[in-house]
Amino acid sequence: MHFRKRLTVKQGIDLTSMIDIVFNLLIFFMVSTTLTNTPIIKVNLPKSSSSSQSEKTESIFITLANDGKIFLNKEEVVLDELKSKLKELSIEPNATDNIIIIRADEDVPTKSLIESMDIAKSFGFNKLSIATLQNK
Repeated sequence: MHFRKRLTVKQGIDLTSMIDIVFNLLIFFMVSTTLTNTPIIKVNLPKSSSSSQSEKTESIFITLANDGKIFLNKEEVVLDELKSKLKELSIEPNATDNIIIIRADEDVPTKSLIESMDIAKSFGFNKLSIATLQNK
């Protein structure tokens, strides 16, 4: 006698396709989300019609706030400290190839902006950039 095997029906839900969809959504959102470097120090940057994005190299940020405070890479400093810290940074190898981006509030006096540029130039930093917002 020849007996037939009983066909058994799998019980449960096949999750393979749902896992595929979840991973595809995860990859989509990872790729489509832009990561921006938003500074903590709030300044009203002046607007310019010719502003452009800087290259992705090592950057040193000098922020001049409206209330007269000076920040070097998110650390509050006074003018003398700015000089000593930039001097320390200029000693490092290839440091003067870094771009110094000056983020000055639109209400900051030009004198403060020029002073910070002169300090950076005096320590050999030749690549200076002033951050602006692009007109729309």
